[in-house]
Amino acid sequence: MDNKLKIVWVCAFSNSKVREHYQVKPSFLIRLLYKFLKLKADHAVDYGVWNTNGIAEMAKRNDVELHIVSPIRNLSEPNTDFEIDGIYYHYFREENSSMIRQIWYQLFTKNKSMFKRNREKAMQIIKTISPNLVHVIGAENPYYSTILLDVPKEIPTIVQLQTLLCKAVHETKNLREKKSFDYKGRIETLLFEKADYVGTSVTVFMDYIKKNINSKVVFLKLNLAVTEPVDFSYDKKEYDFVYFAAGIQKAVDDAIEVFALAHKKIPSLTLDVVGGYSTELKSKLDKRIKELGIEGAVFFEGKLSTHEDVICQIKKSRIALLPLKIDVFPSTVREAMANGLPVVTTITENGTSRLNAKRESVLLSPKGDYQAMADNMLKLVNDLEFAKTIQTNAGLTASERKSNKLTINRWVEAYHACVAHTQDGSPIPVDLIVY
Repeated sequence: MDNKLKIVWVCAFSNSKVREHYQVKPSFLIRLLYKFLKLKADHAVDYGVWNTNGIAEMAKRNDVELHIVSPIRNLSEPNTDFEIDGIYYHYFREENSSMIRQIWYQLFTKNKSMFKRNREKAMQIIKTISPNLVHVIGAENPYYSTILLDVPKEIPTIVQLQTLLCKAVHETKNLREKKSFDYKGRIETLLFEKADYVGTSVTVFMDYIKKNINSKVVFLKLNLAVTEPVDFSYDKKEYDFVYFAAGIQKAVDDAIEVFALAHKKIPSLTLDVVGGYSTELKSKLDKRIKELGIEGAVFFEGKLSTHEDVICQIKKSRIALLPLKIDVFPSTVREAMANGLPVVTTITENGTSRLNAKRESVLLSPKGDYQAMADNMLKLVNDLEFAKTIQTNAGLTASERKSNKLTINRWVEAYHACVAHTQDGSPIPVDLIVY
């Protein structure tokens, strides 16, 4: 096809299909270091499911040649290249893979690094590909998002938002999070100043960037491919509530506090926690669980290997308890709704509140209002007919979401428009731009 585009996605994700094509081999000393620092190096687990979804849709097209460029910690070879279903993958060893580099990073450059070596390796690959456009998915991840800073000006660039940490730094009260968010927020700011376009349709993100960073940013109406198929099939229920996230540190502390309030009213209630955690975090949570008197009612599954494993596990619970701190509209809420779990969550501006626009599909309470959230939990537990209504409504709302196919169709439409604008000044269609 004459107008076939070469597109590079700079991103991070994992699934069982790509893991068959590379090996990760941390050294013995690295494993000791991780143990000393109470860190977990989970290599054989799924993450970034929106990228997996997007790649699956891109593989069905014949007007785009898609190349994935991504650093992987402790990759067994310096570089590895392979092709699956017409998609080209270019992985390289992340710069902090060696023992010395890992120690140096943990002690001195964490929350400071500009990832110069990662950028150099990535640009060698990108120059070889000679793409028409580079799309960085996830501004908040400096170990690969900083690659955008080196892309030549003649190649149009899009930075895709997954969240916005330069805004979140003003909202978190956790000192460790604040330090991390401040650093990553400064990286985001550099990206917004360098990128030709920013992909998002979240109003609060756009307003913040325009007001506080760059009033001239051009926003494209591009969302992530996060739509889950609606599936209400499930096995026997084993738990009353589930909190889940890729990393439970996001809001598990809030979930436990809220659960404890509901547990006081109904001592038989149980909470299943699904997702990765550090030894340090688990120790703190165990201490708080004991203080609250809910030992034996809270269960930890840890990080599961595949997205399918996560979905199967959450279906063992009756209700999803998903308090939010930073996220506006996380994938966990969508996943719970699509898989038959009534959701108790937090009100977020231009986010979760939209879920109840047509029908009550989730139970919402103000951020930080533990009692209101606990009351919503008890409302679902005590009124099975109401819980069934919320479940049904959630399924209807989930089924109305734009399909991943339509989402990626829009991405490709934007690619053609951005490349044409760069090459001959053709205007970007108004339906692609957010003003």
